[in-house]
Amino acid sequence: MHTCNRNSIVLLIAALAGGLLGCATVTDRLAPDESEGAPTGEGKFLWDSSSASHSNSLPAIGKWWHVFNDPTLNSLMSRLADANPNVAAALARVDQSFAVLGITRATKQPTIRGETSGGRRQDSVNNLLFPIATPQYWRYRVGASAAWELDLWGRVRGMAKRDTFRAEAESATYANVLLSLQTSLARQYFAHRSAETELALLESARGLREENLKLEEARLEFGQGVAADVSRARLQLQESLAAIEAARRGTGKLLHALATLTGSLPSELTALTRSNDVHSVTVPAGLPSDLLVHRPDLLAADRQLRAAAAQVGIRRADFLPKITLIGNGGFASLNANNLFEADSLFFDLGPQVDIPIFGGGVRKAAVAQARAQWREAAANYQATFLTAVREVDDALLDIKSYTRELEIQRVGVQAAAQTAEDAKARHDAGLGAYSDYLAAEQIRLQNRLRENALQSERRIADVQLIQALGGSW
Repeated sequence: MHTCNRNSIVLLIAALAGGLLGCATVTDRLAPDESEGAPTGEGKFLWDSSSASHSNSLPAIGKWWHVFNDPTLNSLMSRLADANPNVAAALARVDQSFAVLGITRATKQPTIRGETSGGRRQDSVNNLLFPIATPQYWRYRVGASAAWELDLWGRVRGMAKRDTFRAEAESATYANVLLSLQTSLARQYFAHRSAETELALLESARGLREENLKLEEARLEFGQGVAADVSRARLQLQESLAAIEAARRGTGKLLHALATLTGSLPSELTALTRSNDVHSVTVPAGLPSDLLVHRPDLLAADRQLRAAAAQVGIRRADFLPKITLIGNGGFASLNANNLFEADSLFFDLGPQVDIPIFGGGVRKAAVAQARAQWREAAANYQATFLTAVREVDDALLDIKSYTRELEIQRVGVQAAAQTAEDAKARHDAGLGAYSDYLAAEQIRLQNRLRENALQSERRIADVQLIQALGGSW
């Protein structure tokens, strides 16, 4: 007996036996277990801190950016959801996947078609076995046909199940695209806020260096200074002007990025209102890896794996016979006057059994292809899970590190500010030079610039953690 024929008989016996053991279809039993190939995460993430608290935690999945308490950011997020073309394209792909699902589900129902025809016909006399009265005649026909595959093995239901998983995967992919765009907008927004603060600090530094240049020029004019100090002061001023131009350029590009993400023109965002009270995310102690279930990319990978497993069962079920109930009937006559009489009635009704006997190895190759796709989906799922864990750990590490560094830097800012105040007081009392105050003030501004950069990095780390956890914890 041929190998394909033996496979069909074995699968048929297993199918009939398996169908008596439970509610799962034969196709389900022929597919890999849904949990097979899926990664698991035990325990907690690497970072843990006993000093962390659960206050100010993120809201449920949805408008996660409200945790920052920034009305301007809230407004920009609303624009993104309504006008970003990437969001619209991702949503269209979701609609496509559910349309495919609708097509697949329709195959579970009978297919009914109607037909009607009428016309004059001539047969070839030289092609007839028996003589007829006339080779030309009229023929009229009215009828309908129906076909319905008896889904004994669950193959059609398996196809619907597969496409359901695919549609769910596309929905999760849409959520992932939306989350990615939202977090990108938040990062760009906080970077823009930081760039504006940096620009204001650089403008203050320019004013100090202009004062320093005037002071050195005056000292040189009165014979108390040297030309080298004037040149150095002029160089510092030029460096400050160049830094301001670079900051303006960076601020403008960040604004352009915000406009692109929100589907707006840059001119519409030039007057962004800044909120001075931006909250930071408080990280609970020892986030469990179970929270990764909120990540839409992991959900998409899970549904793709399940769809691939269902496809394996469908391909293996192709070795089993397909039984289809087929029927057609109606009225046919050579004369329109008696078309609907009883003698004009015809019908053909009965089952059609499609038994796979030999296909040149097509079905076997299709099963091998489906299993390879399933293994690929399992590997992709594992890679996505490992990436998710790394991203969460990286974000937690960044938050921890930037928080500590920011605390250290704030102490430095306070010390620099106190030094500048002391230098100003000494100058006002006639005990110190004005140049000492200018130098101390420049050091204070440099520390403020570093503090501003760290604040921006801390908020961006918050956003990265939110994205790594799928929008909340």
